[in-house]
Amino acid sequence: MAIEQLDTDDQALVLRTQSKNFGKIAEALGLARPNDANEAFNRALRRRPADEQVTIRADENKRLDHLAKSVGADQTRTKEEVDERLRSIDRLRRRLMAD
Repeated sequence: MAIEQLDTDDQALVLRTQSKNFGKIAEALGLARPNDANEAFNRALRRRPADEQVTIRADENKRLDHLAKSVGADQTRTKEEVDERLRSIDRLRRRLMAD
């Protein structure tokens, strides 16, 4: 793994722990897509000691719970749009919890 990628991954983790969304993280780090920022965050997470991973995952799950709650309460979106956003949140959670 290249040094630049390690640095980018670590920066993504720091920005996410500061509650930045993946779109903003991708923009800040010059990544093409929010998904790239999520992948960088998860790579950095998996390099942390186990006890630190537990804490980071718990914090991220709280953020995802809050996001899911706000998406579910959004009256401006159709049911299909809400369902798609909730599926996206579930995908983020599965990536987060994978080994």
